[in-house]
Amino acid sequence: MPKAFVMIDVHPGKEDHVEEAVRQMAGVHSVYQVTGEFDMIAFIEAEPYHAFARLVDTIRKAEGVRDTDTQLVLEKT
Repeated sequence: MPKAFVMIDVHPGKEDHVEEAVRQMAGVHSVYQVTGEFDMIAFIEAEPYHAFARLVDTIRKAEGVRDTDTQLVLEKT
């Protein structure tokens, strides 16, 4: 199952709104506001792959989101 950490850059003052919106999306397991280059990090997983891609796209288009950087999890089999 595809898994990823999505780093989210948010317009100033929209952090709580974006966190709540992302937290409610199916496939999002956790969301944290963080310090650093990005304002928050979400851990996501969804299957099949097109549902995963749709979730990433939905996060990117959420109101208040400026930019994202998605890091896929590599799992050893």
